[in-house]
Amino acid sequence: MYETIYITVQAAVSVVCWLIVAGGAGLAVFATSIHDTTLERLALSAVSLAATGQAFRIVSAGWIDGGSAALALAIAGYVVAVTYKHVRGEG
Repeated sequence: MYETIYITVQAAVSVVCWLIVAGGAGLAVFATSIHDTTLERLALSAVSLAATGQAFRIVSAGWIDGGSAALALAIAGYVVAVTYKHVRGEG
């Protein structure tokens, strides 16, 4: 019983993290204040699409393993930190 709840919560948190990554990468592609090259913007677009795909894969599968959940959390933390830096005007 508790294991099912744990796996479901872990999957839900991972989906939210991947959507944060997708949103952050998507915003960076279209941000006028970020001066990226075309190649960097293409890479960010790929990251956004891949993160969205990963979120939907988790939803369709209904579960995720611990390593993938940790990776999602780490990347989402990085995206939040970079976004916070740019919002404060340091970047």
